[in-house]
Amino acid sequence: MASEENHLLVFGASGISGWACVKEALTYPTRTTFTRVTGLTNRPLSLEASKLPQDPRLQLISGIDFTNNVQNIVSLMVEKIPGIDTVTHAIFTAYIQTEDFDSLREVNTKLVKNAADALDQVAPKLKSFVLQTGGKGYGVEFPDKVEIKAPLKESLPRIPKPYYDNIFYYTQYDTLKELTASRSWTFTEIRPDVIIGFVPNSNAMNCAQGLGLWLSLYREVHGAGAKIPFPGTPKSYKNKHTDTFQDILGRMEIYAAVNHDKCGNGSVFNVADGEVVTWEDKWPGICKSFDLEGTPPGAESYSIEDFIKKNESTWQKIVQKHGLKKGILEKFSWPFLHFVMSVFDFDRQYDLSAARKVGFEEKIDTVEGYRVAFERMREARIIP
Repeated sequence: MASEENHLLVFGASGISGWACVKEALTYPTRTTFTRVTGLTNRPLSLEASKLPQDPRLQLISGIDFTNNVQNIVSLMVEKIPGIDTVTHAIFTAYIQTEDFDSLREVNTKLVKNAADALDQVAPKLKSFVLQTGGKGYGVEFPDKVEIKAPLKESLPRIPKPYYDNIFYYTQYDTLKELTASRSWTFTEIRPDVIIGFVPNSNAMNCAQGLGLWLSLYREVHGAGAKIPFPGTPKSYKNKHTDTFQDILGRMEIYAAVNHDKCGNGSVFNVADGEVVTWEDKWPGICKSFDLEGTPPGAESYSIEDFIKKNESTWQKIVQKHGLKKGILEKFSWPFLHFVMSVFDFDRQYDLSAARKVGFEEKIDTVEGYRVAFERMREARIIP
């Protein structure tokens, strides 16, 4: 039996981060840390379809719109979430994509404000609230406009205006800071780099999923053992960064939640796999997972999206042959993969000393993180 009755609530449990938080919480830091784990999803998701472990402590709940009126949210939380009054820790990974910076800031700030406001009213035992943000807070979206000072440290100042106004993470953080000033619970911000992992459905901006789909198709077209040049530039092939495997991210967010005494009070922590890497380091190992030979970039970069469009009919044959989920390839954002592999050609590696200082030592070889993600996709019949 657990020494305490701890109940973890994860907002955005079907996403790449939230899924990992739910999965990891069943065993990390111990198998008895949480007596109940609740994952909230926007759309209905069965436990079987989620590919999460079968565990009597786990429940998935959908149908609560956190952009709604707070009192309506409170009513729905009480109605739909068994044991909502026992929640002790919360991790917020939910996100709504919009078409412009102003609406992105408005809706996502409202999302976290409403979630925290409502939870505060229904969970009297709440101890900590973890907010996931990311590298956008360092200005990596605007490398030509904002100085990127690698290694990126949490102590760096916010980026200057007018780009400051495009970062909704800032208003999310400030909202929680204001709310917790008069509450008994505390909050923490966690910043991953590009997140590598699996989701049980389509995810338009999941680097590993895009690579899995593309490299599976490339092998089908060109055969096992084929050489595949890196699609970006020589510069992007060698830029330094620190990918964040979803399980490491989930563990860091859980660690911050349960160690709120030393991680709370608005503390901010970077999280990544551990070692600083380049695509040159990763590319051969990633391709090996598909029986391909990854080689350095050629004289000119090429378009992954063009290759996908040219060979869509071949992918449909793969789907039929292997009984894969339909519609995954069609929903992926190929410009996103191009951005990560080609446009992100500057050093942006994270400094992890803050997380290490509070005792978080988890790490993984970055290529191994990709390999695990690909295996999860195969088990879920997303790739062959």
